[in-house]
Amino acid sequence: MNINGRRRRTTVNVEAPEVQSIDDDFYDCMLSFLRGLKIDDKSEYTITYYQSQLSRFMYTLEDRRIKTNLRAITREIIEDEYVRYLVEERRLKHASIASALRALRAFFNWAKGRGIIDKSPIDNVKIGEPKPPIIETFSRDQLRELFRQPDPKLFVGLRDLAIMSVFLDTGVRVRELCDIKVDDVRLADRQILIAGKSGEQRLVPIQTQTIRILKRYIAARGDSYVDWLFITVDDEQMNRDSVRRRIEKYGRQAGITNVRCSPHTFRHTFAKMSVQNGADLFTLQKILGHKTLDMVRRYVNMFSEDTKRAHERFSPMENLRIRF
Repeated sequence: MNINGRRRRTTVNVEAPEVQSIDDDFYDCMLSFLRGLKIDDKSEYTITYYQSQLSRFMYTLEDRRIKTNLRAITREIIEDEYVRYLVEERRLKHASIASALRALRAFFNWAKGRGIIDKSPIDNVKIGEPKPPIIETFSRDQLRELFRQPDPKLFVGLRDLAIMSVFLDTGVRVRELCDIKVDDVRLADRQILIAGKSGEQRLVPIQTQTIRILKRYIAARGDSYVDWLFITVDDEQMNRDSVRRRIEKYGRQAGITNVRCSPHTFRHTFAKMSVQNGADLFTLQKILGHKTLDMVRRYVNMFSEDTKRAHERFSPMENLRIRF
């Protein structure tokens, strides 16, 4: 039994009958909140996300023998008992903590809207600004080594060469690559139709080298009962994990140790090399499928050669003409 006098639940039954009178009991309120999400036709992923985040919060407080009634939960409890637990014991990253707090914020706002609490205790909870992650990219020599690893005489080798070519030529996300269908590849138009986030589609250009390898791969792929472009030898769709494992394998074979060999590193490398070759903000945003220019500006700020060339012109040290 826990501090609130009930056995710990390991699952939440969203289908349970509606509670007629909801007080400020955390578990009962959570049930009602999740049931509302289901009624609103939210996805199973969304419901599972809220269920796991809210349950973890409730159990964390119970393990610390802190009352979980909604009216008893304060900003200090959230910061001192929960956020500190996530940072010091779970060692979660900023993004994971922010995700946990988003779930709590939505839940407490729901409770406030229902009149269960007068004020949300999470309103002023701060976790600080995240440190910008380091953007890792492949060097040109590393890319050459990576592309030497797959054996084009084998189906899987030819397929993996095509996968890496599409990654480097388009900067698509791994999920987007896995969802490409054969009919999405428009070789005559030198484009691929990409299904982006939230179902938004965009046409991404491809160039001669990628077109050449895709033609060879599509011919070797032949007919299949599935429409996906990139498939296994058993005619199954390549999934994100299998694509990641293939690239990690080639990275090990190429002896690359200072850069994470992943699909996302290809995406960053595409952005870097595009910026250095003169791509403008709006073209890059469209190709990468970003809704805002924030990330694209970051690419430009980090990788633009203009800053380097300008510094060569105005460097105070250089202009002093000191001889050593």
